[in-house]
Amino acid sequence: MAQGGTRPSSVDAPEQVPGLLKLLLLLLFRPVDLHYRLRAAGIRVPGARLGTLCREQSEGDRATAVYVRRMLLLLLVGAPVVTQVLGLALVTAGLPLERGWVLSALFCSAVGLLVAQVLGLAAGVLLGSLSSLATLLGLHATAADAFGPELGGVAGMVVGVCLGSVAGLACGSISGIAIGRGPSVVRVQMAAILASLTPMLLWSGTTNPSYAGAVAASALVAFLVSAFRLPLYALEVLASAVAYAVERWTGRPTLGWVPVRHHNLSYLPHPFLGRHLALAVRSRPAEVLAVADACLRSPGNIVVGWPWVVQALESASPEGAREPRA
Repeated sequence: MAQGGTRPSSVDAPEQVPGLLKLLLLLLFRPVDLHYRLRAAGIRVPGARLGTLCREQSEGDRATAVYVRRMLLLLLVGAPVVTQVLGLALVTAGLPLERGWVLSALFCSAVGLLVAQVLGLAAGVLLGSLSSLATLLGLHATAADAFGPELGGVAGMVVGVCLGSVAGLACGSISGIAIGRGPSVVRVQMAAILASLTPMLLWSGTTNPSYAGAVAASALVAFLVSAFRLPLYALEVLASAVAYAVERWTGRPTLGWVPVRHHNLSYLPHPFLGRHLALAVRSRPAEVLAVADACLRSPGNIVVGWPWVVQALESASPEGAREPRA
């Protein structure tokens, strides 16, 4: 698959740019698919900086103009509105928040706009939007002593979880939309160490060591959990099992349900997929190949995707006697 490069000047398909909600969902869960969809729409480098995309827009690229406009709406309108709604919900539920959380959301959007100029539009939208939400607990709730003393261990853990979750979630999505693949396990681990050392260095000289240590440790764990999408994996295992069971016992086609087609950033292999492919390979080889292609975009399945297909094709042949093992 091509990584980067330029597009033919005749390609300009703004109708292929997803709508606001779908754009956000693709950015979070299927950034690799979004990368190639935007490339097909005529956007040369979907992960480019805002200035670069604006120059393409000024040259008459309608797809780029639509993409930039929708991403800025997510950052400058969507994120502050959602943050304010969530903040009101937390206050109504009785969680104290330090005053100024509305302005803090707007500040995060402004910082995201600055990041978009330096690191890329997608990076700015993700970091600005996620930070806007994270500041409710990581800044305003802790400052209001909602989790005990502001510089206590529990408060430090909450701050670290917010920092690590924002960085971890953004890590895979930024890489996926920028280069068309998720970051390697080694890169995720290195980024996690950096995400934990940074707050440790920032706070170690100005606060008590226990608070700085709590922030660093919780940031490290939260980064790894969110970057590897571990909470989603439990749901993916369940979805894989249900999809396989339904097709095996009812005959209803369910390959479209398999999680690998709906999430590009799973770092663990999905169970039952090999057996599921074996059920469908005789009657729906095109769907089997589509699943194999999706495996190539998933870090946890990239190595085993095509071997599963080979095993399934062998089992579909007259000589095949057994289902492939997952």
